[in-house]
Amino acid sequence: MKKKTKIITGLALAGLCLTLYVDNQCFVAKEEKVILKSEKIKKPIKITQITDFHSNAIKNLDEVLENIQNFNPNLVILTGDIIDYGTEDKIERSVYFLEKLRSLNIKTYYITGNHEEAGPNLDKFLSEIERLGITYLKNEGERLNINGNKVYLYGTSMFDFSYENYKADDESVNIILSHFSKNVRDNYQGNEDFIFSGHTHGGQVRLPIVGGLVAPGEGFFPNYDKGSFKFNDSIIYIDSGLGNTFLPLRFMDQIQYSNIVLAPVV
Repeated sequence: MKKKTKIITGLALAGLCLTLYVDNQCFVAKEEKVILKSEKIKKPIKITQITDFHSNAIKNLDEVLENIQNFNPNLVILTGDIIDYGTEDKIERSVYFLEKLRSLNIKTYYITGNHEEAGPNLDKFLSEIERLGITYLKNEGERLNINGNKVYLYGTSMFDFSYENYKADDESVNIILSHFSKNVRDNYQGNEDFIFSGHTHGGQVRLPIVGGLVAPGEGFFPNYDKGSFKFNDSIIYIDSGLGNTFLPLRFMDQIQYSNIVLAPVV
């Protein structure tokens, strides 16, 4: 009887520890610090990337906002799936997060992902994006000057991806926002310097050495799951996301946001 009690107690404790671990992975965000280099960069450009928020209820939101404020980025990029599905409560939850983010007064750009485009009430969410002063890029670009760097920022749609309005030039640092990096890889122009994406959730369940087990659109054991990748003459950076979809399940893949420095090659 004592042996059976010990086994049951051990299993209960193991289950509790696993539950607490997964809860931390799904609802406590970590800061990912990233440095990406290019010979085109004259002086550092700082970017905060947030992707795949999925209307999440982040437990350490104040810490996230403080870290972003201390990082003091030149711009924030929201690379899609900021809402999980266009229901009223999930839109409200995402708008609450965006209101907090916009209180930092940092120029912010947004593109849609599959969850916004495939779900209902996209127009309602886009009206909130406009109200908050966030720039929505739908297969269009904007030219910026950041710390003496000429920057061309081009944002794409998920399902209606198009390079028709893409006007990159060799003198600019050409930055692409694409929820799913495969859209760019399949339509590669060759003059993209940096491609920022999400969508994969890093595989959501990861194993040592192996990495992500499966990612949407990338299949099993994906080559492009999370992190930075050299792709021809470009650098792809995939953030694994700040939220969860379907089930709150992550393993060795804690929700995150990325504070990124684009730095000169020295």
